[in-house]
Amino acid sequence: MNTIEDFGTQWTNFQNNTGYYGSIEALISVMGPLLKPEWIRGKRIADIGAGTGRYTRMFCELGASDILAIEPSAAFEVLKRNTTDCPNVRYLQATADQVPPESFDLMCCIGVLQFIPDPVKALKSMGRALSPAGKLLLWVYGEENNRLYLTAVKPLRRITSRLPHRILDRLARFLTIPALLYGKLCRHPSLPLFQYMRNYFLRLDSDSRKMVIYDQLNPKLARYYRKEELYHLLESCGYRNIQMYHRLGYSWSVLAEYDEIKSR
Repeated sequence: MNTIEDFGTQWTNFQNNTGYYGSIEALISVMGPLLKPEWIRGKRIADIGAGTGRYTRMFCELGASDILAIEPSAAFEVLKRNTTDCPNVRYLQATADQVPPESFDLMCCIGVLQFIPDPVKALKSMGRALSPAGKLLLWVYGEENNRLYLTAVKPLRRITSRLPHRILDRLARFLTIPALLYGKLCRHPSLPLFQYMRNYFLRLDSDSRKMVIYDQLNPKLARYYRKEELYHLLESCGYRNIQMYHRLGYSWSVLAEYDEIKSR
């Protein structure tokens, strides 16, 4: 399952990070109570699966002293163009299991691990690249509260992940209409994806909404982690002091430290 190729196609066609989607406020939402934005200042950061440079720019704006933006796909050139005005950014075209051990203060892996076929190898590589006091900031899809959604999307993805970009792009634009209508109907907390629709999807501009839907239908591989499953995966890979935050009721944000001895 070549998700690298899938996202290379996606990010070379969706190059812009506009509105709320590209805002520091969106990063703060991902971090939740786990990490304060002011902690970023002066830190050495690796941005894993940097894509079009959305989070790379945010870390730059928050004052990171050194950022290594890592992206394996054909979007590598887009990443460089989108962050050419950012000082202290370096680039590496590599996968998550090829992170150089440079003693980073923060390993940022947002929206990436769920698409990696071998998460164990990737997590251990990222851990070994942290400084002794370094932290992993991870965000992944959660299975909790998503089961009804997945009942519909998983079978659909078997078809849409094989569609040419042009057709999938049109389908994603069409689906923004019912998605937007559902979002506006989400006035009761008991409705599926209530928090996500009200606090994220409806805050996006029209192009970002289309991209988000495209993102759900494009990859051939996408995991949705249960809390216990994710915790035990991290623990088995050598992580400790694992803090977890159920972001918007549909995904998991994690902050963790690494113990190389435990990973052996």
